[in-house]
Parts: sequence; structure tokens; C-alpha cells
Amino acid sequence: MVVNVVPLTAARWRYCRRAKGVFTELKEKPYVVELDLRDDGYKIQDVLLDLVGRRTVPQIFVNGKHVGGADDLQVAFRNGVLQDLLGTH
Repeated sequence: MVVNVVPLTAARWRYCRRAKGVFTELKEKPYVVELDLRDDGYKIQDVLLDLVGRRTVPQIFVNGKHVGGADDLQVAFRNGVLQDLLGTH
């Protein structure tokens, strides 16, 4: 199964590091987009606002499904929903 995991994060933010740590724990290697390191990061955040109603990071997408932010990701990890989305459960 090909899994598309895209965390939209900021390199130096604690919640973003915490979210990336979940994928490290699961031995997943997501395609990470560090918005604060991109010239167009603010434009991507504008699109996030339109898509999910939030500009804040991290915002996590797995196979096109919006999982949410860092707290949402932790809940999905604890209750097995994230593993189901990843096909590792």
C-alpha cells in the first residue's frame, strides 16, 4: 500500500516536533512541508484556512484525509485511527 503522509509544519515549533515524533515512533517517513522555510509558506497557510478552517501548524494529512493538528494526531495515534489510516494496524 502506498501511503501519502503530509505534515505541514514549522521547523522550530514544539507542537510540530511532537507531531513529527509520532511518525518517527511508527517508523513512518512522511513528506514534511516546513512552511516557515518556504517563501510561499504563507500562501499555503491561506489555502489551509480555506480547506480546513485553520492556518495554524501542524496540520496533518494522510492519504488525502485531514487528521488535524498535533493534539488531533495524538488522539488518532492513541485510539488506533492513525494506524488504520496508515495501514499498519
